[in-house]
Amino acid sequence: MVRNASENAIGISEKNPHYFRYKGKEILLITSGEHYGAVISKKFDYVKYFDALAEYGLNYTRIYPGGFVEYAGKWMPDDNMAPGPDLIVPWARSDVPGYKNGGNKFDLSKWDPEYFTRLRDFIHQAAKREIIIEICFFNCQFVDYWPNSPLHKDANINGVGDCDHITFQSLDNEPLVREQLKYIEKIIVETNDFDNVIYEFVDECTSHPVNNQKVYLWISRMIDKAIEVEGRLPKKHILAQQHELGVDFSGDERIGLIVTQYIGMLNRQIGGVPGLNNYYAYNKPVEENETAYYNSWIKGETDEIVPIARLESWEFMVGGGAAFNQLNGYFVVPNPSGNNEYNRQLMQGLKELRTFLESFDFVKMTRDKDTLCNVSVGASVNMISEKGRQYAIYMHHSFPNLRNSYRGSFYEPNYGDYCPAITLLLDEGDYTVTFIEPESLKVLEEINITSDGAETKLVCPRYKLDIAIKITAR
Repeated sequence: MVRNASENAIGISEKNPHYFRYKGKEILLITSGEHYGAVISKKFDYVKYFDALAEYGLNYTRIYPGGFVEYAGKWMPDDNMAPGPDLIVPWARSDVPGYKNGGNKFDLSKWDPEYFTRLRDFIHQAAKREIIIEICFFNCQFVDYWPNSPLHKDANINGVGDCDHITFQSLDNEPLVREQLKYIEKIIVETNDFDNVIYEFVDECTSHPVNNQKVYLWISRMIDKAIEVEGRLPKKHILAQQHELGVDFSGDERIGLIVTQYIGMLNRQIGGVPGLNNYYAYNKPVEENETAYYNSWIKGETDEIVPIARLESWEFMVGGGAAFNQLNGYFVVPNPSGNNEYNRQLMQGLKELRTFLESFDFVKMTRDKDTLCNVSVGASVNMISEKGRQYAIYMHHSFPNLRNSYRGSFYEPNYGDYCPAITLLLDEGDYTVTFIEPESLKVLEEINITSDGAETKLVCPRYKLDIAIKITAR
């Protein structure tokens, strides 16, 4: 049996294991989250950030709690993962100068009380707004990032981390592994009393050349540690791990949430619809928790931003996903509420996705690859259904981007004048069919039909890029 969370904590629904439950109710997690540094960037005002998410009904965010730190200028000038001298992590600063990003080196034998006060308040403020926090302990240590980590030998006074970035992701360096496990234990102990927490172990675990077996054993040790620690604490939380080529915990009963990233295979990652196709049969929630980085990979003020987010989020969630996070560089220290026209439109679009899905009794619905038999023009179509009762369909005309250096990491809108005919194999009965514009939730057309259990053909009203279809039994 898959390990689940305590009763009131965010966990797997007993009614439908493809979705979450939280405080006795099934929920979807949909958001556009900052770049994981909301806690470790001391000057970031997370209250304003949470208020912005809550205003649009966005209910999820993700953090790296300190084991992984970036350097300024890698992705964008104000990146929260590269706060320079304003970095705050679980370990206290020593009296020894020389940390490469400013300030003194770290003393791994001492925890920093200020950090844990900030972490706990962060989770508390999120809980007040019904926002779930996904804590990801580590990212793979790329060669240029590794010296920024407090666990690197040049960043601490304890001599820990005297190895390369590849060894970091293994059990080969025993002193380093001891500190990694102590760090995981401390984070879990400090956050165990919260219900709005998910623990994720390693992001992008095989995104550079590593020994897959060593990485697998390293992550497995961390999973065992988390279970051991929670075994002596009051609450149990759902555990998550990203799947990448070479490391797969999808069928592991210790892991309750399957994590994916991006719309296709990017740097060994399998996300989006390919992720759903690969992992849905494990009967666990499947999450897409990272997408092309707005205001970094996709630069600045561009009208492409809003439809790109819509295409990916609607396709994944209407295809049976449980959680979606659009990685968002608009939320930074100078503008923690991400207040600009494009970001407001982006968040409104995600709010409309949640509204659309919650207009169904979605907990009774599962991924459906059988009902839609044919589309008269080329399109990408995904759907969920409770056959004979309710069907949600999303169709778009786009293709993986080939212009950006991160090839295939997001969709390129392919605008046109579309009115395709679709062929459905519906159960016998009377239905109401509603054609909806995803951009605004405007009803384009509504008709009543009767199915005799054989093929039913419908013609969609005209649209330019994408359309949602809601079918409910009368």
